[in-house]
Amino acid sequence: MSHPDRWDLIYKRDDLTVSELRDASTPDLGPGEVRLAVEKFGLTANNATYARFGESDIPFFDAFPGPEGYGRVPVWGHVRVEESRHPEIAVGERFFGYVPMSTHHVVAPQVTPRGFADGTPQRHFLHPWYWHFERAAEPDALDDRRTLIHPVYPAAYNLADMLQRQAEAGARTLVLTSASSKVAIGLAEEAAARALGLTTVAFTSERNAAFVGGLGLYDTVASYEDLASVSIEGPAVFVDLTGEATWRLAVAERFADKLVNTTLIGFTHPGAQVPPPPGLQGPAAEVFFTPAVEWAVAEAEGPENYYTRYDASERRFLESTTSWLTIEQAQGPEALAEVFGDLLAGKQPPDLGYVLRP
Repeated sequence: MSHPDRWDLIYKRDDLTVSELRDASTPDLGPGEVRLAVEKFGLTANNATYARFGESDIPFFDAFPGPEGYGRVPVWGHVRVEESRHPEIAVGERFFGYVPMSTHHVVAPQVTPRGFADGTPQRHFLHPWYWHFERAAEPDALDDRRTLIHPVYPAAYNLADMLQRQAEAGARTLVLTSASSKVAIGLAEEAAARALGLTTVAFTSERNAAFVGGLGLYDTVASYEDLASVSIEGPAVFVDLTGEATWRLAVAERFADKLVNTTLIGFTHPGAQVPPPPGLQGPAAEVFFTPAVEWAVAEAEGPENYYTRYDASERRFLESTTSWLTIEQAQGPEALAEVFGDLLAGKQPPDLGYVLRP
């Protein structure tokens, strides 16, 4: 199917089954502005979260609004400078950042040591983590994996810092839900690399149990339905990535007397919600907001030190994914709509990731 050279894929804000392709305008750039051509981006459960929470207290749809009643779903990806009226940003430079499901995106850069901050006020209701672009190297053998994983690995890496503190304080066990998610896998892999000495107990759906067990990262793998038959050794840390009240409550109740920490971070399931559900047992739940955590750690430690250790860990994890994660490429708005629809419906298998090119 033919489509315009410059387009926006928009979704109905109150019905994500409805999408439309719109011809995108190309306004002249103002002084200091830059037009980015979207090169490629990954699609993960993270993007489904942005869409589902688009009308919440963090209205992600407002970052890249569309016509009345519609919005452009945010994605993370690599971009190229196509046109520049900024003296320090050259045509052809490559960056990684937060952009809409579109072929192009206009920003107002304020140069930083690692790239630039987008000075467009419209997006400043979001944490600065979302409107900072990083300089990116030219593609290498891991580039598609980096496109897919780079937005979510900071959660795994910074959670590992939390786990390390808990292990040093005496924790013996890590209990994870949504164990097939990339954040959970990254967390388990980083915990193993740091030799934290924690026994890992992983919960997942029945259909993903064989895959999760085959990773060799978890000591115990069980389906949610088998929760009652699983025993753990305390003290234990519970990290929930489902966001679903049913499983948060069930796991916390089952292990309440063993838990010393409950951390809520993910929203992988369709019924996810941010606040801790009423009646959640065990220690008071902590909501882990990765942008704020990483921002604070980098500032306290010094950006150069933090990102040096982060980059080494991420590269190791990217290399490890070659043993279990297949990257599929697709191009064009029709393919994007199909892949995103499967993602929203929970149809994408955990050992498959998509990198889309407009």
